[in-house]
This record gives sequence, structure tokens and C-alpha cells, in this order.
Amino acid sequence: MARSSDLYILLFPLYWQVFTDAALSIIQTPKNLSVTKGDNVCITCSWEAEDQDERIRVWWKVYYESASAAHNGTVLASVMWINNKTEVRIRSRDQSDYQLTKDKAQLWLFSVDESDAGNYICEVIIDKPEHRSGKGKGTTLYVIDSSSSPGLAYLAMFIIIPAVILLGYFLYKRRKQEKIHLLNQRAPEAVELNEMNENVNDGEDSSSSNSVTWAISTLYESCDYFAMKIPETPEEPVYSLAT
Repeated sequence: MARSSDLYILLFPLYWQVFTDAALSIIQTPKNLSVTKGDNVCITCSWEAEDQDERIRVWWKVYYESASAAHNGTVLASVMWINNKTEVRIRSRDQSDYQLTKDKAQLWLFSVDESDAGNYICEVIIDKPEHRSGKGKGTTLYVIDSSSSPGLAYLAMFIIIPAVILLGYFLYKRRKQEKIHLLNQRAPEAVELNEMNENVNDGEDSSSSNSVTWAISTLYESCDYFAMKIPETPEEPVYSLAT
């Protein structure tokens, strides 16, 4: 009987942890990643931390697309955070990096290739002081070999370039129509301005003609005055201006 009670005391913390495990909401981003062979990749998992959290463990797993991959996933790393100190316990990929803080974990993969394609999932366990756990919804990684997939080049050649040319043509036509519309608006103003200039020129010509007529008339009046002048003394000769 004593042994049964001792066994119950020993197993009680395990039962308590299993049946009272609080769920931890994990936000994993991005959902999908499509990169070119040789690129670097970053996957992030975040959660809501509490001030009293002291020990956090993060497991990074990947479910590869290849048929020979393990069905239960492959562990890439196990990262431990204890009182602001990070320790990587397991690392199965050389060109990788793992960062862990109190409320965020990041997985970096460098120089990826086709063999890295798969679904990546983070599992987070906070076991001190209160046990909480959760996992992300996964990030699907697609890796494209640019040397063997000229699809992007064809896309640029047959879709993007013609689209740019067509857009330029429409902009040119629109600008031309705006110029024609502007000229049509200014045409009546130009006609009115020409009429005003003609009226001014006619006025100037009429004024010049009147000035000439006035000058000739004045000249003739002066000549008539000198011709009709009577001398004051008999000795003064009399001049006559023939007209």
C-alpha cells in the first residue's frame, strides 16, 4: 500500500502536466516561400510570453517532399532559452542559424537547394514555471533551379515586355489627344486675336493717312498766305507765288 502511494506521488506531476497542459498560440510566418536555388530563407514563430517564463524550448522540424523522407519529420534543431541565454542542443544542417528570444524564434537557412524543399514546423514548449506548449501551422518551402527553369525569362519576354510596350502606346495616344483638344480650345482665341491685330493695323493706316492729309492741307494754306500778303510800303516789292 505504501508503494502504491509513493508511485502515485511520483506520477502525479506527470499526470498534472499531461492533463492540465495549457495551449500556447503560435504564429508562424510566412505560410509559403518560393525562392531560387542559392537564396537564404528565414522562418519566424512568435507567441505571447509572460514575465515569469524562465525556460523555453523550441524544436524545428521539416517534412521533406522526397519520397524517402521520414513521415514523422526530421529534427533540424533543438534550441533552449534559459534566463536570457540561448543554447542550441541539436543541429542537423550546417548552413543554418537559430535565434531564440522570450517570445520569438527564427530559423535561417543559407544557400538552399532543391533538397531543402518541404514543410517546416516549429514546436514550442514553455515548461517553467507553468507548462505550456504549441506549434506553428507550418511554412511550405519551394526551391526553383533558375538554370533549368527558363520560365521567368519566357514570362518576361512574352508578357511583361509586350505589356510595357502596350502601356507606352496608350500613354502616347492619350497625350496626343490631349494636345489636339488643347489646340481646339485655343483656336477661337487665336482667330479673335488675329482679328484684333487686323483692326489695330487698319486703325494705324487710317491715322497715318489722316496725318498726311492734314500735313498737305497745312502746307497749301501757308503757301496761300504768303501769296496773298500786301506790302506795307510802296517801295517793297510785291511777290507773287504762282499756284
